[in-house]
Amino acid sequence: MKKFWRSKIILSAASVLTAGFSALYTYYYAALPFNINVETGAPLTDAGFANARLKETENGARYYLGSIPIKSAEVTEQERRYVIPGGEPFGIKVMANGVMVISAADGSPADKAGLREGDVITSVNSVDVCTNDELAKAIQTSSGSTDIVFRRGEREMSVSIAPEQIDGCAKIGAWVRDSAAGIGTLTFIDPETRTFGGLGHAVSDASTGEAVPLKSGEISSAEIYDVVKGEKGCAGELCGAIIAGSDIGAVLENTPTGVFGEYCGEINKEPIPSAFRQEVKTGAATVLTTIDGGEPREYSIEIERINLPDLMGSKGMLIKMTDPELLDKTGGIVRGMSGSPIIQNGRLAGAVTHVLVSDPTRGYAVFAESMLDR
Repeated sequence: MKKFWRSKIILSAASVLTAGFSALYTYYYAALPFNINVETGAPLTDAGFANARLKETENGARYYLGSIPIKSAEVTEQERRYVIPGGEPFGIKVMANGVMVISAADGSPADKAGLREGDVITSVNSVDVCTNDELAKAIQTSSGSTDIVFRRGEREMSVSIAPEQIDGCAKIGAWVRDSAAGIGTLTFIDPETRTFGGLGHAVSDASTGEAVPLKSGEISSAEIYDVVKGEKGCAGELCGAIIAGSDIGAVLENTPTGVFGEYCGEINKEPIPSAFRQEVKTGAATVLTTIDGGEPREYSIEIERINLPDLMGSKGMLIKMTDPELLDKTGGIVRGMSGSPIIQNGRLAGAVTHVLVSDPTRGYAVFAESMLDR
């Protein structure tokens, strides 16, 4: 009987160990990226994560946990980029490459034809439209059935709509928008190419949440004159004013990891190295941001969690604001801080992107590598 119970205990212990190893293996398999960039000439083991290490094998690079293989990885060697960290606020305005539908009135011609929130109208009766005025003019001058071409996600579609005559004007019953504007934060400037990156996420329409399809855009210098302090359940905001006649760049890309373009402002700071995402660690870091005037200051933060596979997204890190002065004035992360550069070990590690409304001291950040290698 004692042997029986002893065998049962041994089997139970073995089952627990097996389940524990299986959970550990599953965690590392999911947490480790399939593709990774490393600095040219750097040891491959530097691309590891926690207790996992990357090693060269006969069949290519592979992650190991001790002596146990986890998964293969594609490794690309790159020269380390040196950039000038930002932190300054900027005003941004983008013009859409088309006219975005905000909503369609119930029972209106647009509603009956199937136009939806987020659709982007690009032409009316074969005439290209990029502004609200161009759309209104094209509809007004059409007679009878009107052919409308629009984009829905990656698909191009078309519908035929018969406008209604209301007070002598032809209308399709859709509310539309052709531009977006706001305040954000500059993340970096590449002094060699004079290109910039900012925001850390796309410029999206305030009503639909969809990224604005970019036709053109510009950034200008701005100053912060007030702060609406964030509270649990209510995000705060930086209140800023754009300085007239202070254009400092043209926006050429509106992507999930930020806005990018040509920089024409002054460059008066020294560049610092950028970090590869596997070099970013949990622990202490700082953020450069502006909460008063136009000059950034450095504040302490904590990087709480890292999501290495999120290379092309804006949530590669979970961060927490810890600086007492910043928390006293803003309550944590507020709207307008998006793009504020994060510095760790003297390197540009990433940029602030989102606030957790349930806890404004916490939020997400994008890897600098994601912005540089978009």
